[in-house]
Amino acid sequence: MIDSRTLLMVLDSIFLLSMTAWLGAILFFSFGIAPIIFKVLDASQAARFVRAIFPRYYAWGATSAILALASFTSGVLVRPEYRGTWALVQIVLILSGVLINFYCGNVLTPQINAARDAGPEQSNRFDQLHLRSVWLNGLMLLVGVVLLGAHAFRPDPRGPGVSEPTPTERARRSVERWQERSERWDREQIVPNPSPEQTNDP
Repeated sequence: MIDSRTLLMVLDSIFLLSMTAWLGAILFFSFGIAPIIFKVLDASQAARFVRAIFPRYYAWGATSAILALASFTSGVLVRPEYRGTWALVQIVLILSGVLINFYCGNVLTPQINAARDAGPEQSNRFDQLHLRSVWLNGLMLLVGVVLLGAHAFRPDPRGPGVSEPTPTERARRSVERWQERSERWDREQIVPNPSPEQTNDP
């Protein structure tokens, strides 16, 4: 049987690994790959490379954010003292990261590709969409830093937390509930019926 503190440790590990994968991808792409793409590759090769990597990049971010959301929410449920407004804010921030990744991967990236394919007449639209992509990636990076900071300064857990009964305890409670219902049903059935003389009394 895993106690709540051990379970919280497992969930925290999943959360930190997920956030590291998410933020690591943003940092590596933004500061490691993006600055050298158009320096090393010609324009056509760079465009093909970006079109191939962006869907995978945002899918990676969305998957990591979903794992972070699931592990963080489960940790809040395991330790009641972590519940509250600030926990809800963090859940909303992680969820926003999931939605931004879905939007960028499924809506914004195809729009950027279409604007690039349209040629010079769509150059302004391409610049606007590209700038939006940069801002959204910066926003996700900021959200990730805030979440990691909040996790680093989170107070130590207090109290026993939510405990899960063992199979034996669960079976014993089921038997007790069944006995209580059976006894209550028996008491209701033993109510004496009125005699005919009592029924005919004025």
